[in-house]
Amino acid sequence: MSDDIVVDQPPVLDIGALPTLEDYGYDGGRMAFRRFCARAFQPGGPRFLRGDGGALVVFRHADLRALAARPELSALAPNQLFPGLLGAEPLEEKPVGFAIADLIKNQLFGANGVLNATLRKVLLNQIGPKPTAARADAARQIAGRILDDLPLGVPVDLVERIAEPLIGLYWGGLIGMTDAEALGAATEARKMTPMLFLRPDADGIGQADAAAKAYRGLVRGRGPARLGGGRLSVRLDMARDLAAVDIADDLDHGGYVPKTVGAFLAGNLFDGFHTAALAAANTIRTLMDHPEVTDRLRAEPEKTAAAVSECLRLEPPVIHLNRVVSADLAYDGRTIPAGTRVTMMWAPPNRDPDAFPNPDAFDLDRPQQGSTTFGGGAHICPGRFVAGLLARSLAESLIERRIEVQAAGDADDWIGNHAMCQLRRLPVILERRPG
Repeated sequence: MSDDIVVDQPPVLDIGALPTLEDYGYDGGRMAFRRFCARAFQPGGPRFLRGDGGALVVFRHADLRALAARPELSALAPNQLFPGLLGAEPLEEKPVGFAIADLIKNQLFGANGVLNATLRKVLLNQIGPKPTAARADAARQIAGRILDDLPLGVPVDLVERIAEPLIGLYWGGLIGMTDAEALGAATEARKMTPMLFLRPDADGIGQADAAAKAYRGLVRGRGPARLGGGRLSVRLDMARDLAAVDIADDLDHGGYVPKTVGAFLAGNLFDGFHTAALAAANTIRTLMDHPEVTDRLRAEPEKTAAAVSECLRLEPPVIHLNRVVSADLAYDGRTIPAGTRVTMMWAPPNRDPDAFPNPDAFDLDRPQQGSTTFGGGAHICPGRFVAGLLARSLAESLIERRIEVQAAGDADDWIGNHAMCQLRRLPVILERRPG
């Protein structure tokens, strides 16, 4: 008789039997996200859903937080994100999409396990909570300079004239780019938006690929030797920390070790340029809907950070990201098989009434513990401290200058077919409040 002990496995979760995202009105973008929340969180709504290709869709707050903490839930490695584009044989003529893949493979978001933790530390040494807090004055100076250069009483696009320059100039100043390079990088990051569409077309991918190549060239620069005036330390410190990483590349699961600090910065700061700009624009767009909140902040400026958190709970930049189950995962009485793609819906849990009572209301005094705006678990966004600082700096600068922001056109020009809540443009008029 064998002494082996047979352990019963929980039954496999039947993803094919689940209702679909489409059943609940979601096809990408902010308007669909809002429609989805209104339907999915009705009493008796579904626990899980099924996405394209049989992916498991997780959208409820408790499930998302619990699964994000599980080590079996891995980021998609470069070869999983870009199958067939990153082969060992160099091609004389690169296929469309190669520039995107060659850029994004340097992100820590495609790394798992030890490499994810190691590269994350390299970034957080420079953009973690303490170094970011130390740059608060610099961020407010940039926001103030942008606002002071804009005309009052004339329509301007808040996305292109305020949010993108704010983020571009901040990152550019941090890593030694000229202002022209930084503003150019912010523009190219926006042009890469089609790569985040749920159903991208050939023209969009071609545009995004060309933008990825231009963006990478701007951010990588010509190396640390060109820098001066005290702007050298971040690149040099990152280069030193990166050189100490002794982990083999594993494009199929573990991830890729960037070979230069320029490649590391370009890959990881794409989200810094793109997502942080969305966070700044979405913050001001939400405050425009709630002038009573801005009035209160004028009297209680110490609550501006809480206001930004509440704005981004209501209008988060990221709607969803994809993960993969690296080993059979037992969860709540069911097994999720290895190889299952999982769509992590980070935006909807911020409107889950089980986590946030009266979720559609703007509550400046609401506790923000448990917010999923910037993800969770081992792959939480490392740039969340900078994104929060820049959105807060813009709000503070508007209040200090007694500037009111009024819509000057369509304030809901949200991009559809998208994994993000992103405004295409936001025409506004800036007016000075009396005395």
